[in-house]
Amino acid sequence: MLRAGAAGPRVLSSLIARGCADSKPVLTRGLLSGNVGGVVRGWPTQTGGLASLSPVRARAAARMCVLAAHLGAEGSAPADVPGTGTTGATAAAPAAPSAPAGSGLPLSSAVGGAAIRAGGGYKLPPPEIAAIVDAPAQPALSYSPDRKLFLQLDRPPSLPPIYEMARPELKLAGVRLDPELYARSKMSYYTGISIVPSTEVVPAAADRCRHVTGYPPGSWLNYVSWSPDGTKIAFTVRSPGGPGDPPRRPLELWLADPATGACRPALPAPGPGAPGPLGLGYRALNTVFDDYAWLDDDTLVAAVLPAGLSPPPAKPPLPPGPKVQDNTAGKKIQNRTWPDLLKDEHDVALWEHYGTSELLRLDTRTGQAVVIGPPRMYIEVDPSPDGRYLLVSWLERPWSTALPAGRFARRTQLWTRDGSLVRELAALPLAEDIPIAFNSCRAGPRGISWRDDAPCEMYWMEAQDGGDPAVEVSPRDVVFGLSAQAAAADPAAAPRRIAQTDLRCGGVAWCDGDLAILFESWYKSRRSVWWRFAPDRPEQPKEVVFDRNYEDVYGDPGSPLTRRTQWGTYAIARITPDPATLEALQQAADDTEAAEAAAEAAAAATALSASSGGSDAEAATPTANGSPAAAAAPAPAPASATKRVTRAGLASGTGTWLLMSGSGASPEGNKPFLDLFHLESGETHRLWQSRPPYYETSGSIMSDTDPHQPITLEGLSMMFGRESSTDPPQTHLRTLTDAGRSWQERQVTNFPHPYPQLRELQREVLRYPRSDGVMLTATLYTPPGYNPKTHGPLPCIVWAYPREFKTKEAAGQMRRSPHQFTSIGSTSPTLWLTRGYAVLDGPTLPIVADVKEESEGSASTGPAPEPNDTFIEQLTDSARAAVTEVVKRGVADPARVSVGGHSYGAFMTANLVAHAPDLFAAGIARTGAYNRTLTPFGFQNEERTLWQAPDVYNRMSPFMAADKITKPLLLVHGEDDNNPGTFPLQSERFYQALKGHGAACRLVLLPHEGHGYRAYESIMHCLYEQDQWIERYAGYGRLDPGYVTEDSAGPDGSASE
Repeated sequence: MLRAGAAGPRVLSSLIARGCADSKPVLTRGLLSGNVGGVVRGWPTQTGGLASLSPVRARAAARMCVLAAHLGAEGSAPADVPGTGTTGATAAAPAAPSAPAGSGLPLSSAVGGAAIRAGGGYKLPPPEIAAIVDAPAQPALSYSPDRKLFLQLDRPPSLPPIYEMARPELKLAGVRLDPELYARSKMSYYTGISIVPSTEVVPAAADRCRHVTGYPPGSWLNYVSWSPDGTKIAFTVRSPGGPGDPPRRPLELWLADPATGACRPALPAPGPGAPGPLGLGYRALNTVFDDYAWLDDDTLVAAVLPAGLSPPPAKPPLPPGPKVQDNTAGKKIQNRTWPDLLKDEHDVALWEHYGTSELLRLDTRTGQAVVIGPPRMYIEVDPSPDGRYLLVSWLERPWSTALPAGRFARRTQLWTRDGSLVRELAALPLAEDIPIAFNSCRAGPRGISWRDDAPCEMYWMEAQDGGDPAVEVSPRDVVFGLSAQAAAADPAAAPRRIAQTDLRCGGVAWCDGDLAILFESWYKSRRSVWWRFAPDRPEQPKEVVFDRNYEDVYGDPGSPLTRRTQWGTYAIARITPDPATLEALQQAADDTEAAEAAAEAAAAATALSASSGGSDAEAATPTANGSPAAAAAPAPAPASATKRVTRAGLASGTGTWLLMSGSGASPEGNKPFLDLFHLESGETHRLWQSRPPYYETSGSIMSDTDPHQPITLEGLSMMFGRESSTDPPQTHLRTLTDAGRSWQERQVTNFPHPYPQLRELQREVLRYPRSDGVMLTATLYTPPGYNPKTHGPLPCIVWAYPREFKTKEAAGQMRRSPHQFTSIGSTSPTLWLTRGYAVLDGPTLPIVADVKEESEGSASTGPAPEPNDTFIEQLTDSARAAVTEVVKRGVADPARVSVGGHSYGAFMTANLVAHAPDLFAAGIARTGAYNRTLTPFGFQNEERTLWQAPDVYNRMSPFMAADKITKPLLLVHGEDDNNPGTFPLQSERFYQALKGHGAACRLVLLPHEGHGYRAYESIMHCLYEQDQWIERYAGYGRLDPGYVTEDSAGPDGSASE
C-alpha cells in the first residue's frame, strides 16, 4: 500500500503477520504525543549542505527537547544460545514498552514523527538522534607551500536540503552532471575562506583571520588551491540558486591575494560585441571532467566552455527509430551491471554538448588568456612538474550504450605549454572486452603520468597479457619512461623500458634517479611485492624490498613518507644521517648485540643443564635438527619481520634511510608507528609508537619547505593526530630532537566534542572465536552510565558488513583500536545509544576461502575453494558467535537483537533473517542487492559468473529464500542509486517477494538519493523509519501514533487509534 504525501519518501508496507492478521500493535505513549568540487587538492572529499540554518530546520530544532522517563518492565535473562523467543510466524509488535531490568536506565520517551515541512511526508527522528546528526560542521584547513599560512575553509551544515538534491540532473555514460553548472551534480562546497597564520589554532578566532572578500556575497566556493609559490589562491564561485539569489550558472574562476584577502575574477570578460558562451558575461569553466591546474607561479591552464557555445539540444518530439544493440559478430563481451548508460542519439547529443570544453592558458599577472586546445571532450590536463609540458587526454567517438565513459575510446598526447603537439602517446579504442576477473586491465598504455622526482619525465605501464590475467606470460607488465625534452628534440625517440613485473603492476613511488619503488600484486594469492630499482639506470637488476601477503596486517611494514620537491610535487623522503641519530643507533646496535650474547649464554646453560638431567632428557626424542620433538618448533618469521639494528646496517650511516609510517596492527589492537628503515639491510629502528590511552597517527613531514635542504631526524617536524575514546581527533605539530627520543609539540586544531551528550559512552573491542576457530572482532557500545549488573540486558543493534579473505589467519587478525574516538556518522547505528540501546558495531563476518579442511592423505581435485562456496554457513556462524558473545556478557537481551547493514551489509541482513531467524527479532536492509541472478557477471569479490557457479548465486540470494523469511524486514533504498548491482529494482522486487509470502516488511524509497543518502530530509526520515522499526519489533515499544502502516491505517489511510 502506498503511504506517501506529495513531498516525501515512497513508503510501502506489508505488516500483517501470518497467523495474526487481526493483531494490532499497542500504541504506547510516553510523555510526548543534504563532492568532489568542494575539496582542497590533496584533502579528503567533504560533503556539503545548507549555507545557513533554514527556517524549517530552526523550527525542527525548537522541538528538540528531551524528556527522560523510567519505563519499568521485565528484562530477559541471558541465554547460552541466543534466540528471539518466537518461532514460526512473524512476531507482532511488542505489547508494551520494556526497559532494562533492575533500577532501569534513564530513557527518553520521545518518538519522533514531527513533519519536517508542513503537509510533507518527511519526518524527524527522535530529537536526541536529530540533535547529533544536525551538529555544525568544523572547518577544513590547507597549508601554504611555505607552511607559514593556512586557509581555514568554512563548511556548511553537513546535510544539504532536499531541494539541492532535486536539482536537474543528467545521467550520461555513467556520469551524473548538473546541466545548469556544466559540472558534476550535487557537489559539496565551502562557504568562506580565511587566511590564518600557521601559529594559530583551528578554528581560529575571527579577529585572527584575514577573510577573503570581494566575490559575490553568499557564493558557494569550490576547487580551492594555492599557487606553487603561495602568493595566490584560486577558487571557483557559484550561486546557491535559492530565493533571491542570482540564477545558477557555470562556475567562475577567481583569484585572491593572501596578503590582503582581496579577490577578483581570474579570466577576462568577453569583449564588446563578443558575448561569452551561452550569452554569459564571463568566461565560465566546464568542470564535468577537469577544472584548472597551475603551470607555474603565475600561469594556469583551465577547461572552459567553448566560445560561441549554443544552448543544449532539445529532445526531439518523436523518437528517430528503435533502439538496437547488435552482436552478430559473436564477440564474447562480459560486463557488470553499469548504471546511467547512454540510451539514444539525444543522450549522445547531450553528452557531447556538456562534456566539450576548450583549454585556456591564463597569465594571472596580465590577465592575458590564450586558447591552446580546440573544443574536445578533455578529461585530464596534467602539467609536467616544471610546467613546460602538458599531458592532455580526451574522449572521442565511437560512444557506447553498453559501457560507461571510463571505457570509451581515448587519446593522450604530449603538448608544450602553448598547445603545440609533441607526440601522441596513446590512442585507445573502445574497451569492450576487459575481462571481469580481478587484475584485469585495459590493453595499451595505462596510467600515463609524470615522475614526481624529475622536471618532465613521463612514465606509463603496458600489459603484456592484453589485460587478461588468465594469460600466462612473463613479464606481465612493463613500465616505460620517456623524457618530454627528448621527445621534443627527436620525434623518433623511443621510450625506455625501466622496469617489469610478473604480477599486475600497481604503480611506482619515485624518490630520485637512484631510487624508486615498484609495486605489484595478485588478487588470487593476495601477494604483494615491493621492488627497489634505479629508474635512471634500468640495466641494474631490481631488488625485493617486501614480498608478503597483503591481507596480513600484522606484517604490514607501513609506507614511506614523502617530501615536497622543488617543483611542488611529493617524492619519497630520503633521511640524511645526523650525529645524534647515528650515536643513538650505534648504542642500540651495541645493546642488541649484548642482549643476544646474554640470550645465547642463557640458552647454552639451559642446554647444559638439560643434558645432565637424567631420564627426562633421555625420554625426549630428538628431531632432525637435534631439538626435542616435544618442544614446538618456532614459526618462521614473516618476510616483513622487523630486523634488529646492527653496526653494519642501519647504524653504519651508509645506504638509504627512509621513514615508514604504519597502522601497527597487532593482537592487542592497532598501535600506529614511525620507523627509521634501512633499505639495503631491511633493519628498522622504531622512533615512535602510539600508546594507551591515546590513539595517535603520524602524518606529513612539515620541515621540507626548502627542497634543496636534506631531511634529518634531528629537528624533523611532522604532523601527528591524537584522539582517545573520549576526545575527538586533534592535529599537533611535533618537532623531534635527541634522535626522536624527545620532541616539542604545538597543537594545531582544537575542535569541540561533536556530541558531548555521548562523551561518556562506553566502548569495548571484543575478541571471540567462531566455531571453526577463526577469531572474530567487534566493537560493543553501551549508553553512558550503563551497568549490566544494575540495568540488565538491553535491546541490541548489530550492524555489520561481511568481507572475503584468503586464509583463516588473515581473517582473524585484529584491525581496530580500543582507544580510537567514536565517530558517529549521519546514519550510524551508534546514534541509538541516545535511545538506550546497546550497539554491536562492525562485528567481523569473514568469508574465508580455506575453510574446507582436506582429510589427511586426501588429494584435492577440481578448482580451489572460493570464499562464497560456503557463504551462508560462514555468515550465520559468525553472526551466531557475535550474538552469543554479547548475550553471554549480559549486555544484550536475546529477544530484542536486531540486525542491519548498508549495501553488501543489506544483502547480509536479508540472508541472516532468512537463514538465522533464531538470532534476530528484526532486520534493516539499506540499499542492497538481493537477487544475484540480476548481477550475473560477478558481484562484490565474486569473479565467477552465474553460469559458472549457479548454485552459489542462488544460495547466496535472499530473494530465493523469501518464503523462509519470518522476521520483520525494513528495506530502504535511494531511488537514484547508481552503484553497479544495487539498482532500486532489487529492493522493489524483493519487497514484492516478501509480501507475496506474507512476511512483515516495509519498503521506503528516498527520492533523489543515490547509493549513500545525503539530503537533510532523507537522512532524518531514514532515521525515523529505522527507529520506529526497531522500537516496534526489537526495542522498547516507543511508537509514534502517526507511523502509518497497513495494519494501523483507517479506511482513508490515516492512523487509527
